[in-house]
Amino acid sequence: MNKVSKGLVLALAGITVGTSTGLSTTLFQPATVAYAASMSKEKDDLANRYIADYLGNCQQYEQNDKTFKGFTSIKDITYTRDNKIKIDVNDDIYKLPKARRSLLIQDLQNGVYGTLADNDLKKLSEKDIQKGCKTTIYLNGHVIGQTAKNDNHHIIWNK
Repeated sequence: MNKVSKGLVLALAGITVGTSTGLSTTLFQPATVAYAASMSKEKDDLANRYIADYLGNCQQYEQNDKTFKGFTSIKDITYTRDNKIKIDVNDDIYKLPKARRSLLIQDLQNGVYGTLADNDLKKLSEKDIQKGCKTTIYLNGHVIGQTAKNDNHHIIWNK
């Protein structure tokens, strides 16, 4: 009689099996380029969820401390796999002087890198942190500011 064990069926199906201690082991995992790309996309999505949480915390803090200005002018922050940050803002950004706007964007850059590092989503060297991250700021789909070509910590505003 040909009896197939449950473990063999699970292994062939590529299903993860849990143990009584809560640990899990993947018995079969196909190694393909498509799988690696999808994992990268998943990591990217996870990073942007954590970054949205970070922004929400900053905005909540601003409601409690008015000296912590500007975060409510930020609508969305998106980090891309090619190490760029896209920031969507609302009209309130222009209520801030340029120096405060630039400081706000630098704070967000640091917050994004901190979020990525704290959640083990990206390995960052000291050189990476010093170099910074290319950032573009949008209002209603139009670029209103971006980092300088040779200095990702310096923001050039269109207005």
